[in-house]
Amino acid sequence: MIAVPPYDADTIAALDAQAATLLGVFKTYGAERIEPAIVQPADAFLDRMGEELRRRTYVFTGPDDTELCLRPDLTIPTCQAYLARVPLADRALKLCYAGPVFRHDPKTPDRPGQSFHAGVENITGVNPAAADAEALILTDNALAQAGLKNVEVMVGDLGIFAGLLDTLGIQPQWAERLRRHVWRPSYMGELFKRLTGEAASANAFLAHVGALPAGEARAVLRDALALGGSRHVGTRTMEEITERFLEQAADASSARLPREAAELISSFLAVKVPADQAVDALHKLARAASVSLDQPIAALERRLGLIERHGFKLPRAIFAAQFGRQMEYYTGFVFEFRANAGDKPVAGGGRYDTLLTALGAPKPVPAVGLAVYGERLLAARRTQGGGA
Repeated sequence: MIAVPPYDADTIAALDAQAATLLGVFKTYGAERIEPAIVQPADAFLDRMGEELRRRTYVFTGPDDTELCLRPDLTIPTCQAYLARVPLADRALKLCYAGPVFRHDPKTPDRPGQSFHAGVENITGVNPAAADAEALILTDNALAQAGLKNVEVMVGDLGIFAGLLDTLGIQPQWAERLRRHVWRPSYMGELFKRLTGEAASANAFLAHVGALPAGEARAVLRDALALGGSRHVGTRTMEEITERFLEQAADASSARLPREAAELISSFLAVKVPADQAVDALHKLARAASVSLDQPIAALERRLGLIERHGFKLPRAIFAAQFGRQMEYYTGFVFEFRANAGDKPVAGGGRYDTLLTALGAPKPVPAVGLAVYGERLLAARRTQGGGA
């Protein structure tokens, strides 16, 4: 049984006032407020959010047998609203929102499955580096205007990791898997074992399937799953499960990731320094490994320089190469704000340059967004003595 959010009158009033403050800051940034529907077609979310959040989405069947969900995210429906208004994706828009999202947490099933998010999506910005810098500065300003006195800031850049994988010539299916799960250290450790061959003994069946022609491999996996009675696992369909096993079978039957490449990737992911030291640390690592990451590191340097020009002191932020975000649609610069280093984030965001194309845009569309998590922000403000 999912509990009703325990919002008393004072909490409701505090959340409303906080949302009004955030929306006021977003308006000064030039963002137009919209209100995406709470009930959404499920496929856009289940296909693009990633497994971690897909299993937390409330999915149900509508009266016409379509698969629907309670929105677990506001970025995707905001992007869909943009495309409905600008189908050619040829006009820049800043859109903002404030409202509930719905995510089940299997670790705390007795707690509310909804929370309040307020955010901005900057779509088709002319200067991506400037837009990224503005998104972080806007988040910092919004939190300060709402009354949060102190924050811990974490930044990362998935584009540099993607550049490293390209430089190393990592096979596409491996590179995609590594990129998608970079923010999950324990999973990455297991993935490295599989890709370097340390877990080969457990992959005999998949190695056999991976050596088969694609059609035959798919049929074998479907038969095996059918024998086990599998139709769905959480929100994953039989087709999705089959595709995942096909990926693993391809891994198991292909050449192994060289040990040197795995060690370099591990060294890269271990980089964690104050943001003003990030560029030097990354260049040092690249030189030591004799790989070229000049272009993606230069892009990070531009973003950090623009952030600093806004008055943000870079030593306030920590750059972590392994830092990513749960949503798999992020592709570049990412950031999160916490009231304390060990707390859950009160806000976060980043660049997602492939999402709108996946949602139907006729051409690549650059975009960056941010979201503030209402209940966490209010709790942090109250802890610091700045909340209602």
